Amino acid sequence: MMRRSGLVRAVGLAVPLVLGASVLLAPPATARPTDIPEMPTQCRSSYKTAVQWKADVSQVASGRIFRMDGHTVRLDRKGWRANDPKDPSWTLWFHSLAWLVPLALDDSATAVEVFEERDRALPDPGDISDKAALRSVGWTQGQFRTRLETVTCLYALTRHERLLPIAKRLAEANLDATRYPGPPNFPVHNHGAMSNVALLQAGKAFGVTAWEDAALKRFERDMPEVFEPCGMMYEQASGYQLLNVRLYSKAAERLGRPLVRPAAALAALVRPDGVLEAIGDGQPTTGTPPSGESLWCTKTGWAASTVDDMHFTLRFGPSMKFHGHRDHGSMTWFTYGIPVLSDRGLYDKERNARYQYAHAMAAHSVFEPVGLPNLNPDTEGERLTDTSFQLTGSHDGIDRTRTVTFTRERLTVRDEGSGAKEWIQHFQLAPGWTPTRTGARHESGATLTIDCPRWKAVEVEAFTAWRTAVPAWDLQCRVTAKKGEDARATTTLTVNPSVDG
Repeated sequence: MMRRSGLVRAVGLAVPLVLGASVLLAPPATARPTDIPEMPTQCRSSYKTAVQWKADVSQVASGRIFRMDGHTVRLDRKGWRANDPKDPSWTLWFHSLAWLVPLALDDSATAVEVFEERDRALPDPGDISDKAALRSVGWTQGQFRTRLETVTCLYALTRHERLLPIAKRLAEANLDATRYPGPPNFPVHNHGAMSNVALLQAGKAFGVTAWEDAALKRFERDMPEVFEPCGMMYEQASGYQLLNVRLYSKAAERLGRPLVRPAAALAALVRPDGVLEAIGDGQPTTGTPPSGESLWCTKTGWAASTVDDMHFTLRFGPSMKFHGHRDHGSMTWFTYGIPVLSDRGLYDKERNARYQYAHAMAAHSVFEPVGLPNLNPDTEGERLTDTSFQLTGSHDGIDRTRTVTFTRERLTVRDEGSGAKEWIQHFQLAPGWTPTRTGARHESGATLTIDCPRWKAVEVEAFTAWRTAVPAWDLQCRVTAKKGEDARATTTLTVNPSVDG
């Protein structure tokens, strides 16, 4: 089967450096479609992944050489164990074999052969506790789940019977309760939902109804534990609310349990301009219509509302886990059609300085005790009015109380803290603002005035898309506690729209 994919494939090899077993470093190869080729629905996600990760399969057929995101791998017995410890996402997507989908659109015979070669080289070791060992052989839960998605795509493309035994082994791994990232052995997590979606798709493609039935039973069991009564999930990131709504919607209709409240909670987080801020892990997204409704979730720690054209979010709740950041007390603020305060999102998942910054208090609009970067409290929230809130939290000898009031033209933040001498109120300006003597000016012409006796503007980065960093500013209000007293600060931010606005 031969189909033209429209991919631009890089040619040529730079002199490489060794990175692990048969993994070579080379300049990133390009793999971008001029248009999206025709393909089965089951293939689109894998194809997009291959494009995003710059997969280059131009030498797979001729020499079993594969390149992805700056790495070059020789697909031999050692190369199949490729692993980048600093970038677990790269390792996940290499072992997913999603990069075979662009090749299969042009040369399905080679794609099937390579899939079989990998299957023979690294059989399932079973459920073992050494996760590092599983990662290098491609048998973590995420790896065998995404590989099931890939084999489902290849079967939809080729109907090649040699793929069925491989699919059965991958489905059995996904069905194994001891390896399932969810009840009864583990808390509910989006990885479990993705495993169930993979089983639904594979069951339909290969005609194995038992896989579909098992996935639906898991969905039905897990769904009550995913979302709290207000509709928000327990994973601490706005993008993962979007992901969970999408994942569980695939089963909710079949189960007769539409996700009314989770969908409403998601829509309440969306700004009037249609942007879902990247709160926690992820990047900003569009495409979800805003509802203009209010959200108040005490178990998971979210507040949001739209009043006229002013929108805000506020974070509190349980300590950081499940894709969350050290963001308790942090807020976003959108008014006069302009994003004023934003969250920074995540550049990618490589464990480096950008990753550490994105998760730290310094990347969020919080009250930070200087010198205590690991502060991670549970934070209680009280709704004083529809647009005013008080948050309290204690951890490791630090006590914080924050009162936040939102109006269309003004944000008022009152902080009180004990247990540290030096404190910083961070106000993370959205991209498009530049500092002035009295605050900041937006590219639209709007101005911002900050009322704080000791403040300075610090240049930082905002991560507006996957592996995209743009300049941004953190307005920092400095506070020093007097001896024997708590640190206290009240800061107001006032927005004046542009004359044309």
